Amino acid sequence: MNYELLNAYVQALRPERERYLYQHALNKVRVITRSMKPAEKEAYLQSEAFLNTLRQLQRRDRIWQGLLRGELVLVGDQAEYERLAGLIATELHDGHKIDLAFLRTVEKSKVSLEKAYEALRIVREGDLRRWFDDGMGQMTIRAENRVVLWLRTGDHGARLKEDDEERSVVRRVMDKYFPGGLTPKAVDRAFQPGSLAGYLRAEAGKAFPELNACRNVRLPSGETVASAVRREADRGARLLINALDKKFTKDRLRRLLEKNAALIRLQKKADAVYEREKRIRAALLDAIPEHYRDLYPLARQMRRHFFLHLGPTNSGKTYEGIQRLQAASCGLYLGPLRLLAAEQFEALNLADVPCSLVTGEEQIRVPFSRVQSSTVEMADLQTHYDVAVIDECQMIADRDRGGAWTAAILGLCADEIHACASPDAEGLLTRIINDCGDELTIIRHERMTPLEVEKEGFQFPASVRPGDALIVFSKARVHAVAAELKTRGYKVSLIYGALPPDVRRNQADRFHRGDTEVVVSTDAIAMGMNLPIQRVVFLESEKYDGDITRLLTDSEIKQIAGRAGRYGKYEIGYVNAFGFRQEVARAMARPLLPLTEGVIGFPESLLGIPLPLTGILDQWIRMQDKGCFSKASTVRMAELAAMMETPKTDRRLLYRFICIPFDEKDPDLLFRWKAMYHAECRGEHVDVMPEMPEIVEPESCTIRMLDGLEADYRRCDLYYNYTRLFLPEPDNLLSEIQRRKDLISQGIVHILSTQKLQQRTCPSCKRHLPWNWPYRICDSCYGRGRRW
Repeated sequence: MNYELLNAYVQALRPERERYLYQHALNKVRVITRSMKPAEKEAYLQSEAFLNTLRQLQRRDRIWQGLLRGELVLVGDQAEYERLAGLIATELHDGHKIDLAFLRTVEKSKVSLEKAYEALRIVREGDLRRWFDDGMGQMTIRAENRVVLWLRTGDHGARLKEDDEERSVVRRVMDKYFPGGLTPKAVDRAFQPGSLAGYLRAEAGKAFPELNACRNVRLPSGETVASAVRREADRGARLLINALDKKFTKDRLRRLLEKNAALIRLQKKADAVYEREKRIRAALLDAIPEHYRDLYPLARQMRRHFFLHLGPTNSGKTYEGIQRLQAASCGLYLGPLRLLAAEQFEALNLADVPCSLVTGEEQIRVPFSRVQSSTVEMADLQTHYDVAVIDECQMIADRDRGGAWTAAILGLCADEIHACASPDAEGLLTRIINDCGDELTIIRHERMTPLEVEKEGFQFPASVRPGDALIVFSKARVHAVAAELKTRGYKVSLIYGALPPDVRRNQADRFHRGDTEVVVSTDAIAMGMNLPIQRVVFLESEKYDGDITRLLTDSEIKQIAGRAGRYGKYEIGYVNAFGFRQEVARAMARPLLPLTEGVIGFPESLLGIPLPLTGILDQWIRMQDKGCFSKASTVRMAELAAMMETPKTDRRLLYRFICIPFDEKDPDLLFRWKAMYHAECRGEHVDVMPEMPEIVEPESCTIRMLDGLEADYRRCDLYYNYTRLFLPEPDNLLSEIQRRKDLISQGIVHILSTQKLQQRTCPSCKRHLPWNWPYRICDSCYGRGRRW
């Protein structure tokens, strides 16, 4: 063994091990030094205490002790010495200091020391930088040619948005990729699949082969030859980009792009699309008149007389219209809910006025009827009526349903129309009616019983008393509140949106008769349900509106609170709230802001435009609003249309299907809706009866069946609408579906009337939870770590 070479290797290896042990000592004393200030830490590292720690580590380190003896303890070190021995001998012979990091990279690169030192010299003495500087002019010319070629032949339109309003393709490319001129990113794209800096590195490698061969060799500064070449190439790239930026002005860029064959083709396509859009816009304008009122020519041929009944809730504004309806030879009542339509249907028939009921959920045709009671969406705009009553006309501003009220007001063919609304709708309705050229008489109504916010706060359940309506905003909360009240001996009626209309009516009737003392309801009671309520109590201040959970609006608070103080039963109505009485009082005191816009629904006349239904809906929503109307939300229609539409879709058929009311968020209903649509597309009809839920005797229904019965009712509703709209001679089938719905309603009534509601309980300890408990488990179980 050559001891001179071994000693040289050991002496070069010792500083590396020394640095390792020093770092190890720093880590060991970090618990002491981490709270020290910099000066204190520096003093400590110079102290004898730290040096003792370092010496202890050195004494215990067998590798360090072996190096002190001139021995190699590790097998890896011995193997490395054998690999580097030849290079170490050459370095000693040439009088160079042994740099192990340098020799390791030379050995790994498999190059000679002479070549490695030549590469170091080229970098260290600036030969590479001078080469870049001297060749910059020629490189600029070559780079300019590459950029010109890329501008004229590259695919610059691949990532352009098709819905951009800018018609010029070149201008869109300029705005997107060259807003301030030629950019470094654009130059790099001209040199793809590499980059400008990569191109310069490759050129440097051709000029200096040693640099390529020695790219992994480590310089004394610590960087490699490759990183030094990269640094100089990046510098050269910056110089080149600065030179190119001066050569490529915006005008030159535009001229070169205008000669790009791909952009020329894209411009022709864009021009064709623009012309097509222009024709579509013209077709839209032809399909939709200048004034929305002209969408209803039959009504425009009449001179109608509107009686606008304005007043708050419980002011009797609908009563006068109904009195006139009773005397009509052909009349129509339009309400916001099937429940209200059914209420007027029964009241008119009890008053010996033959009346039919026509809603989306059911149809009851009374022989020789001269009046029809309907939900507003079912309004017949072709039939001539003597008298019509349109209830809750302030709903004209509702984004989802307001279009039905607009259509009724603009298009109803009736000599005398009684429109009932809250006072905030006066200005908007007056403007619409005057714009139609109809006569208008305004009748103002005052609330028949005063309404007061109680001075004392409300505590649940201690403050509950007979005649209360307790308001929450979800089915789960209705059940939880009702269950707590029933355990305390109260007789309770439940009203919420998921209940079938017949069940809601039954629950209201039980409260009317005095069979129950308290109503627990969602805002389903807000629209015209005339219940003998003395006090309305808000238990919650927020509701989920389908998109977000938000605070109640002043209008919602007033509409719900207005149910209190039934005229003829109570001399005064009261309002209270659980924990936010002051907020309710302020909302009640504030005047409502006047409505400014009615909502116009999607016009069926647009279905004649030669576009897919999704395209028609998109064009419709892009149209500018006219006058005092804004467009109804088409989100649901667009989502369903996009879900089902294909290039061969019959858009009129699809439109009829997306107008069927059902909860598309329910996977089961959506699946059945799709199956019916696909069957009709094939020219077939779905056999409805096998799809009907099984008949269950109402008396056998239990509380655990409640959710399933509500789902079954919604399924029957879907098939009822399908049968009514698409099946030939549907009367017998409709009657059978209605019979099933009635049985389901009776089953739910049986459950709510006779069975104990399930209280909320902790799934771990089964302890009862309050109705408004925000968590799944109780505090005790949470504290014990029993998390479900």
